[in-house]
Amino acid sequence: MISKSTYIVIITLLLSCFNTLASNIEKGFKALNSFNYFEAKEIFYSNLKKHNSPASFGLATIYFKNDNPFHSLDSAYKYICLSESNYSKMDEKDKEKLKKYSFDYLNIIDLRSNISKAAYEIVLKQNTIPEYDKFISQHEWSNERFFAIHNRDSIALHNSITVNTSSAYKVFLDTYPSSEFFNDAQKLYFLSQYREQTISGTLTSYLSFIKLHPENPHIKEAEDRIYELSTIGNSIADYNAFIKTYNTNRNVGNAWKKLYQIYMYDYSDARILQFEKDFPDYPYKENLETDLKLSKLKLLPFKSNSLYGYIDYDGNTVIKPQYESLGFFQEGLAYAVKNGKYGYIDKGNNVVIPFNYDSGADFEDGRAIIQKDDKVGIIDRSGQIIFDLAFKDIGAFSEGYIYAQKDSLYGYYDKIGAQRIEPKFNEAFAFSKGIAKVQSGENQGYIDTYGSFIVPPAYSNIHFFNDTLLVFEENEKFGLMKRNCQIVDSAKFDKIGNLVNDRAIVIKNGKIGYIDGKGQLVLDFKFDDYPNAIELSQFKGSYAVVKINGKYGVIEQFGKLIIPATYNQLGSFSPLMAFTKGKGWGFIDMSNNILIQPQFESAESFKNGFAIVEKMTLFGLIDSKGTVTVPLNFTEVKALDNERVIVSRGPNSGVYKVSGEEIVPVEYQQIRILNKELLLLTKSGEVNYLYLPENKIIVPKNTNE
Repeated sequence: MISKSTYIVIITLLLSCFNTLASNIEKGFKALNSFNYFEAKEIFYSNLKKHNSPASFGLATIYFKNDNPFHSLDSAYKYICLSESNYSKMDEKDKEKLKKYSFDYLNIIDLRSNISKAAYEIVLKQNTIPEYDKFISQHEWSNERFFAIHNRDSIALHNSITVNTSSAYKVFLDTYPSSEFFNDAQKLYFLSQYREQTISGTLTSYLSFIKLHPENPHIKEAEDRIYELSTIGNSIADYNAFIKTYNTNRNVGNAWKKLYQIYMYDYSDARILQFEKDFPDYPYKENLETDLKLSKLKLLPFKSNSLYGYIDYDGNTVIKPQYESLGFFQEGLAYAVKNGKYGYIDKGNNVVIPFNYDSGADFEDGRAIIQKDDKVGIIDRSGQIIFDLAFKDIGAFSEGYIYAQKDSLYGYYDKIGAQRIEPKFNEAFAFSKGIAKVQSGENQGYIDTYGSFIVPPAYSNIHFFNDTLLVFEENEKFGLMKRNCQIVDSAKFDKIGNLVNDRAIVIKNGKIGYIDGKGQLVLDFKFDDYPNAIELSQFKGSYAVVKINGKYGVIEQFGKLIIPATYNQLGSFSPLMAFTKGKGWGFIDMSNNILIQPQFESAESFKNGFAIVEKMTLFGLIDSKGTVTVPLNFTEVKALDNERVIVSRGPNSGVYKVSGEEIVPVEYQQIRILNKELLLLTKSGEVNYLYLPENKIIVPKNTNE
């Protein structure tokens, strides 16, 4: 048993020992503070076993500082970690005593943070994945660790992008599943997978891709490509086969709509009904019912303020003004302009073809010419581009062909955009009866549908006289030749007219003669030339007006005068023909009998029982008895058709029946013929119409709605 005195001695010795050790640590910190790194390092090393945390802190401080030969971040890192992990094992009194040397847990953490920061700056310069990985694993507490992860992942992703294969991206995804770049890498992975699997671009490759990678978001693109490849011919058969073969493809609905639009190239009620019979599985039957109703609806563009809409033939607004310009409906579609761009709408105001073009023409035979960026092309009713927007000029379809200029020369194409005759002509014209006029260099010729010349390009200006002969021009004179350019009659005529009833005018040295269909002169040059001789002296039926020794008469086809050449002037040939002998105009019949005495200042020959006449500088209409039907109150009268005339009084115009009934008041600034059923009437920005079958003026109602 230890005596009390012995116990006191032992305690005294232990306290003396602690004081000695504590005194050694303090000496180390004092040496450190006085920059005596050698002594401090020796003291701290000697106290590592019994006072690990403060001694390690001291050593970490020495190794961290770069003003001594012991500087080493790796060593600093090693000892600061030891200091931090052993700090909790220290006696609280020891902790308190050493605070005056700036040793406590907060200072340990602060030094550790500075060591990590310095280590990161080195790693940042090295900028490699291994160094970032090392830093990340060793410095879990570091604020810079997040930047290190970011930089490492960025380098790794960049490396994958450089390789740019699905396997490279897969390695990244597997290695860094928590990376902030994971989604970006995954997108690139899916894209690479899609491209690698479909690099051949074949239909089979896209089908295989969908089967092997159902989770890949590019399945939509694969389905689109399957749709494009399957319907590349843009035909009804293509779309029908696609619908039946790939009924789960997301484009089936579009295929049905395209099929329908193409089918409706011949737009009519009957065509819609036939479509319903031919395609009973069409999923948009309600649209067919709507289209059937709309096909019967007749609409006309109208303007309200600065915008255009559509009215029906009663003037009721059907489509409110909302467009900058509108066309007339052709084949169920009309061009419309919004924000300066052309598209196409149907009668239900549905946009069938988006507003993508700088200009657009009406549909004809299921095709429309469009323009974008000074280039023209052709689309079908579904909006499919049939002719790429790569042409400078495109004509109209005729006999299945269309001429088009891509660069400097013209060629011919068919309705699906396939080149049929290579571009090799300086100018081109439409086909008619299997042939087309073209210009090669400075000369004109005719080609067949294979592009072969049936009339070689030997002259600068030619046209067909009849099926076997052509008129050609040489040195501003005209002659006749065969298709092989064999001359029938040399270029000696000033003009050659059209062949009518086996007679054509030829003019030479101020005299008119007539040739037959073989080019033979049948009526000698004994008739005078005059300004409108080509028109008036052309045979009409078996008769022609001629001028002999300054006077006018009428001949039959063998040159016999049936009306003697005693008139100062005659109107165009008619059974009741206008004439003058110098004192007013009257009318004679075919027997040279005067039926209406000369009394007018001017007159036109009768047409359809009525004639336009002038008296006191004003014009009107008379019947065959000389009775005025349309008053002689107008500055101009022009025949519109067999039943109506357009009359003008100064700047304003109107429409009358030939019987004298006013149809359109004389108050419109412009009257324009639109088609056989409609006239366009405009005044002061207002647009109205005349519906000819009913002589009905169509005026928009409720234009402010």
